[in-house]
Amino acid sequence: MDLNSLNHWQQLSFSAAICERSLPNFQLFCELEERPEQYQQSRKILNKVWEYLRGQLSSMKNIEKQLDVLNELVPDPTQHDHYGAYPAMDSMIALQSCIQGILDDSIDDAQAMQTMTHERLLEVFELQEQSKEDSELWARQLNFEQEVYDLVCEKISHADAIKKLIPLSRDNGVSQLGICIDD
Repeated sequence: MDLNSLNHWQQLSFSAAICERSLPNFQLFCELEERPEQYQQSRKILNKVWEYLRGQLSSMKNIEKQLDVLNELVPDPTQHDHYGAYPAMDSMIALQSCIQGILDDSIDDAQAMQTMTHERLLEVFELQEQSKEDSELWARQLNFEQEVYDLVCEKISHADAIKKLIPLSRDNGVSQLGICIDD
């Protein structure tokens, strides 16, 4: 899978899928920190990304402001006493990357987001003294990425691709780390 060969829309769609899949990590962090409004803000911003990718965003006016909002949402892991701040930070960095990609179509961060996701998974495996080869999460992540890649490469309309991509990315609310929050 060569992410660098994808066009901007395909890369942004791949990135949004990675971001969507990581959002339960941020949701759990917000619950632990008793900041549910921060999760709601992130959800609204990611929904705007999906609207943009479907070609349904009515105005670009507030997109730049979303970067300022996101800057406030990114947790600083050194200020928290639990590991969850790290995957939560990754989730918000991924969302920042998506917004930046909307604002500047020369930015294609899909490869960087994939790498960040893999590094966090490998770190979790190390903490659990588990190898990636023995991990169902690793296999699920690679399968997910391949499905997303195949979907964004299909010759279908952007709206139809996103319609399929969102439920795939939400994966019944389970993150790439296996975190699931019941709403």
